Amino acid sequence: MPLKDELTTTISSPLSGIATPEFELEETPAGKVGGFIISPSFAGKSQIERQNMLWDYLDQSLSKEQILGIISLVTVTPDEAQED
Repeated sequence: MPLKDELTTTISSPLSGIATPEFELEETPAGKVGGFIISPSFAGKSQIERQNMLWDYLDQSLSKEQILGIISLVTVTPDEAQED
């Protein structure tokens, strides 16, 4: 499964603690992935808390090779995503 699809499936799991995630992800020709994770679960949390929430789960759920394929994941609330 491509990494982009694997990330979407993994983060969408109820075990992630990230409710109703939306994704704006891009994949490079080499298969690396980066982009935005949008969820109301991030409301009221600092960017560090959001990143810790995301990466603690990804570190448990993905292989080291998959983790190394992630360029950057920005965590935003739906309201923050609308500000653009």
